[in-house]
Amino acid sequence: MKILIISRGYPTDKYKTNGIFEFDQAKALAQAGHKVIYAAIDMRSIRRTRKFGFESLIKDNVQIEAVNVPCGRIPNCILNRISIFSLKRLYKKIIEKYGKPDIIHAHFIQYGYAAVNAHAKENIPIILTEHYSAMNEGNISSYYMKLGYYTYHNVNKVLSVSKALADNIKDKFNVGVDVVPNIVDISAFEYRKKEKEKKIFYFVSTGNLNINKRMDLLIRSFYNCFNNYENVKLYIFGEGPERNNLEKLISQLQLNDQVFLPGLKSREEIADKYSESDCFVLASRRETFGVAYIEAMAMGLAVIATKCGGPEDFINENNGLLVDMDNETELSTAMLDIYNEIDKYEGYEISSEIKGKYSPEVIADRLTEIYNGITKENQSK
Repeated sequence: MKILIISRGYPTDKYKTNGIFEFDQAKALAQAGHKVIYAAIDMRSIRRTRKFGFESLIKDNVQIEAVNVPCGRIPNCILNRISIFSLKRLYKKIIEKYGKPDIIHAHFIQYGYAAVNAHAKENIPIILTEHYSAMNEGNISSYYMKLGYYTYHNVNKVLSVSKALADNIKDKFNVGVDVVPNIVDISAFEYRKKEKEKKIFYFVSTGNLNINKRMDLLIRSFYNCFNNYENVKLYIFGEGPERNNLEKLISQLQLNDQVFLPGLKSREEIADKYSESDCFVLASRRETFGVAYIEAMAMGLAVIATKCGGPEDFINENNGLLVDMDNETELSTAMLDIYNEIDKYEGYEISSEIKGKYSPEVIADRLTEIYNGITKENQSK
């Protein structure tokens, strides 16, 4: 099957997470035998270094056709017009090179909207996978309500990466939604048996250093439990606007020998740290899915997460603990519980369960089933 994936960009050495969810899916679908064309519409600010205009390349056996248009923060109505125009231009080039796709799979509401408008006269089924956290709010803005009503009712199928997000979309927009979680490339996160007599207990976290991820809460909760515990350390991977504030907090709490901010690292480097760690903890205010949790669990780590929309789908008593958002006391208690009862969490079992649910092969098979159903339904009309 020839699949056109419409995305916001693709990962590069400098911007490792740009379009990562969509690109991991594209890789898995290509591996499953599909012809995948990955259409990237990169509308980030001019400050994001990249080649402007059109580009064509192959990355990890995926054919990428991209258009890079520096926009940044401009009114949404103008951004939508630019994205539709850019997609039409890019689509024309794709058709000339590869012919028409059998199905179009867009990711995120903005690109689903562009796909619907750019392909209004094409008899090609469109699927939209929603990841966007703004669509998981209790009170969705009027702009996104309008965008959602139009887009969700004009695609052939709406998918969501978590049950919480699916339920919110069903409730707010009166449309059917199927749950298909993100493909998680866990090739770098293979389970590794740990040393029997470890001297250091490692907590580890990975995420953007922004307010939503609540790394400040994590650091304070760690302090409440393990201040002056020389055998307990916390590593927080990631970059973002909160780095300076977090560094100050670490110094104020005199945790410089226990809490570390290594920055943004490759999957392989993070996996190396996970291999000697005991518990992954992330105190997000909002997650539509939670790839970072899945990667850690694939390596057999117990996890602590907040009830923020995504982790509820996969965290249970056998692999970790869930706590309320913004609750320092609950988070501290959970960290202490994991520290004291780590032996009850079986790393190999945690890893095996995750691979059985979220591996690229499993999700690619599920998507193929959906594609086949949609194309047959479209042909019968």
